[in-house]
Amino acid sequence: MKIHFICRGNILRSVIAETYLRSLKLESVNAISSGTNVNWEDLTEKEYFSNSMRLLDRHGIKAYAKTIPEQLTPQRINGSDVVICMNQRVVDEARILVDLPQGAINWDITDIGEAHRTIPDNREQYEEEIYNEITNKVDNLVKQLDLGTEK
Repeated sequence: MKIHFICRGNILRSVIAETYLRSLKLESVNAISSGTNVNWEDLTEKEYFSNSMRLLDRHGIKAYAKTIPEQLTPQRINGSDVVICMNQRVVDEARILVDLPQGAINWDITDIGEAHRTIPDNREQYEEEIYNEITNKVDNLVKQLDLGTEK
């Protein structure tokens, strides 16, 4: 089963979801992630991606992470059994880039810099909050889809 997580830059939310699901080592599950607005040339984006790698390292799952963000394309989304967008903004942006499959899921997870997550000094706290929200949702998805046992 191919599960595709989508956020904006593919540097935090979708990377957490992909990495965490991979860390569960579930048989027959292929987790991937993409972003609707990937700009790997931007130094700020690289810094934020590094922050995400430190977050994943703190939780002991960095070994399952990708090394660079990837742009959402029709080719990447093809063959996905489950598509999960991190919030409505991502859904709207993804629809411009690809044909989202019927049944695409919106997890409604607020990104850093949006809504209540706008204080720069709270970045690490926000990362932890987002990590917890996403890992809970992944755990629920695994149960809901009865994805089985470890490889």
